[in-house]
Amino acid sequence: MSAQPSAEYKLSSDQPLRLEDAGGRVVEGVSGMTWITAYGQHMDFILRPGQRFVVPNDGLTLVEALGCSRIRVAAPIAQSWTRRVRREAAARWQETMDRLRQGLQPAGGA
Repeated sequence: MSAQPSAEYKLSSDQPLRLEDAGGRVVEGVSGMTWITAYGQHMDFILRPGQRFVVPNDGLTLVEALGCSRIRVAAPIAQSWTRRVRREAAARWQETMDRLRQGLQPAGGA
């Protein structure tokens, strides 16, 4: 992702746009429906025209059209250094807790 403030993309099915190191950038639906998968998120997001999605971290985010769509990707929303550190710490904490929960699951089901 370049450092430009805003860019518009025309998307089509089976050709995802890869956003890397894009934490804080805002993806806005312009037309059509768009499917977003972001690193570390437990659920995907369907973006409709007029809706916005803030990329939660600098991990890989895939943005793909459901049919054809247009999106706008804007520069990150301004935020203080401490707020960003808190957000990153919370994400790492969640990842750690998820790993611990997976490790504590009983093996073999019963």
